[in-house]
Amino acid sequence: MFVVLADQASKWIAVREIGPDASDHRIELLGRWIAFEYLENTGAAFGVLDGQGSLLTIVAGVVVAVLLGYHLRMGGSSTLMAVSIGLVVGGALGNVFDRVRIGYVVDFVAVGLWPKFNLADSAVTIGVALLGWEMLREPQTVGDPRRPTVPTDHGTTRDDSRSSMMPTAQREGG
Repeated sequence: MFVVLADQASKWIAVREIGPDASDHRIELLGRWIAFEYLENTGAAFGVLDGQGSLLTIVAGVVVAVLLGYHLRMGGSSTLMAVSIGLVVGGALGNVFDRVRIGYVVDFVAVGLWPKFNLADSAVTIGVALLGWEMLREPQTVGDPRRPTVPTDHGTTRDDSRSSMMPTAQREGG
């Protein structure tokens, strides 16, 4: 919820200060390299799928549903996983609110030759990077990912959640 509120507040300020009714639609911070510049984006990131707001809204809804379903299914996922999913979902919803409410997404951050973006775009990008990092560093297990598994003599694995709760001496037969 924080990402959505921060995104919408930043866009409201951008519209008020450099939006369509402003006398100047650009405020340079570090010359032409970093600036606030108002843009009405009817496509996805980097202007891809321009004019496909309905399709992008549906895709964002599916992504949000899949991520929330994954998070709920995982139950006790890590804090980093929860934060990364929160960033992606919050960013997606922030841009969906713009598309539904005004028909386009307000972009206002300009960095060099990079296409304009907003806080929601940043949240999605950071969230996806963190999600990828978390998925790469998490060991893959069979069955419930929260339960440790151990190899058996037959080349398969078995759930070791109960034995890991026993004191070491009991597990080792002593």
